[in-house]
Amino acid sequence: MSIPRHHNQHFISSSYAHLISEVVSRWDISIEELFWGTGVEIEKLNDLNYKISLSSFKKVITRTIELTQEQGIGFYAGSQLKISSHGLLGFTVAISKNALEAIETINQFVSLQCSFVELNFTIEQERAYYHIIYDSAAINFNDRVDLQAYEFSCVFFLTGFVHLVRFFIPGFKPSIDLQCKYPQYFSRFNEILTATFEEIRYEQPRTCLITSTKLLDMPLSMSDPLTSEKFKLLCQKELDDLATTQDILYRVKQLIDDEVEGLLSIDQVAKKLNLTKRTLQRMLQEKEVSFQLLYDDVRKTKAQKLLLNPFITKDDVAKKLGYSSISSFNRAYKRWAI
Repeated sequence: MSIPRHHNQHFISSSYAHLISEVVSRWDISIEELFWGTGVEIEKLNDLNYKISLSSFKKVITRTIELTQEQGIGFYAGSQLKISSHGLLGFTVAISKNALEAIETINQFVSLQCSFVELNFTIEQERAYYHIIYDSAAINFNDRVDLQAYEFSCVFFLTGFVHLVRFFIPGFKPSIDLQCKYPQYFSRFNEILTATFEEIRYEQPRTCLITSTKLLDMPLSMSDPLTSEKFKLLCQKELDDLATTQDILYRVKQLIDDEVEGLLSIDQVAKKLNLTKRTLQRMLQEKEVSFQLLYDDVRKTKAQKLLLNPFITKDDVAKKLGYSSISSFNRAYKRWAI
């Protein structure tokens, strides 16, 4: 089962953003400074189920590079990637019977961690090809921000992936195809690249890891087939829950905060979803959530972000968020602080 793909609502696990914040702290950059204006809710970063939008993740990458003045920050982040960074999926993969079963598990449950990639594994003669396919609506290689995000993600996830695999298969050293041109700053990290990959080819039609098929049947050192099967059932349940929740709660929260029209009412959101108000209320009730609760959560988050801007007053924030008076806003503000 896969997560419904709404092109403008792609997400990625917040655990990766959390790891990035730990890396940039070496540059004396606070978590508040890093995530300011990105849409990431700092107070939710310790929630294993918290997902952030793809647009927010791109903003985090852009801000990370701007604040650190280090285009190659992905190399630093990749070296810190852990099994636990990938949540339940990471642990399930780690105890797989062998490399082939691990790959099949990643393919089946990658949507738990990221909604905008698909993985395609093929074998030709004695070579195994692991294609990473990006949703065309998610990445525009002619856009500077998207290209920057692609380069960062390739370095972050692929070097990190190789380092993790080497815990189980020490001799693992794949070749890699990248879709971007050779980034000049890669020259400063040549030692890492040559130690990680057998060969790197740029300006290729797809992103792909390439290795020998001889590695596929090698048993993993932490192999535990019985527990692995139990974990797969948990992954499937989490995936089913995520798909259901993603299909309504996430969409409603995204629609409430409209960039052009501001905060929308339940009637306006229902119209955008092509639903009646009553149908939307019923769907939310089935999730044991009210529209008002989602609305208040969105408004609270937006208020907290706006208040981080020293040039915006509480009066401005109250008006922008539709409070009838500054006193009503202050009452809400006090409730949030409790």
